[in-house]
Amino acid sequence: MNDHEQIGRKIVSAMEEKNIIPYEKWLVSFSVFRGNNIKISLREFLAQGYYEAYDIVMTYAEKQNLDVRWFKEKRNCGSAFSNRDITKLESFCTYCNMKFNHADPIPCKHINCHSIFCSRQCLNYHVKLLHRSKT
Repeated sequence: MNDHEQIGRKIVSAMEEKNIIPYEKWLVSFSVFRGNNIKISLREFLAQGYYEAYDIVMTYAEKQNLDVRWFKEKRNCGSAFSNRDITKLESFCTYCNMKFNHADPIPCKHINCHSIFCSRQCLNYHVKLLHRSKT
């Protein structure tokens, strides 16, 4: 092993390992006021602690012009939320790998395909490339 590889493979001591904070799943609820209508959405994201979660939520809310209703760790939200599949706060399109924040991502309709897309065009390309060749 050369010197460059040894530098890249740093051994973490037991004391440093105890200070590593694991990522937890968090839930956030947003509300948007448009005229007389109120739209409420629920999103899921990963953060290492309260302050990181707060920063992620507030940054997202400011960019999207949303009001934050609440956010907390998913494990503390009860059984009603623990088994639900909730849309990610920021998703990546399976086809173009672009980050998108739509309230309703477009899922692939094929059996056992869990891909999500930012647009119908990406979905169509995905179907042409992956699923039409299998039929």
